[in-house]
Amino acid sequence: MELPAYLGQQFPELKAHWPQLKSLFVPQQVPAGTTLLSEGQVATEIYIVTSGALRLWHNSERQEITLQFFFENQLVSSFESFYLDQPSRFSIESFEPTSVLALSKSAFTQLQQQYPTIEPAITRFICERFISYRNVFLDQLSLSPVERYQKLQADEPDILDRVPLQLVASYLGITPVSLSRIRRRLKPEA
Repeated sequence: MELPAYLGQQFPELKAHWPQLKSLFVPQQVPAGTTLLSEGQVATEIYIVTSGALRLWHNSERQEITLQFFFENQLVSSFESFYLDQPSRFSIESFEPTSVLALSKSAFTQLQQQYPTIEPAITRFICERFISYRNVFLDQLSLSPVERYQKLQADEPDILDRVPLQLVASYLGITPVSLSRIRRRLKPEA
């Protein structure tokens, strides 16, 4: 098993010691629609997507709110749950057949103890992720639905290519009907 290139770039210490560490990362294949973490459970694993796609979502008054999508070479967990051993406020689910490398909490602790110099890179990564979440949240508050869709088109067009429209609508904070209307209105004339 090779270290995904993205991980080697983000975590050079991991790359330098991959032959000794690769046994800590457990490959898993999950069909579309598989829940890897349910809201209310304590997160005990970090997942690295090697192929396929996952989403992080929250159930709010029986309405699913998608917070983030994760594709190849991205890491996902409910980090606050993972770090604090508290029930997660989010679920993680595949929406395509997906392959991941799973790093358990005990394996993560072992990695930290054996290679303490990796901690700054992990902290930086988690901080960048929370900044990204904050920006998404601020966009939800300050941009109109049309502006949010246009920003998604410009910044992350791969989401529109790969993600089912009902999940895109959930991510944008609008109904699927509203999303269809926006797409029709913005569709270039042929």
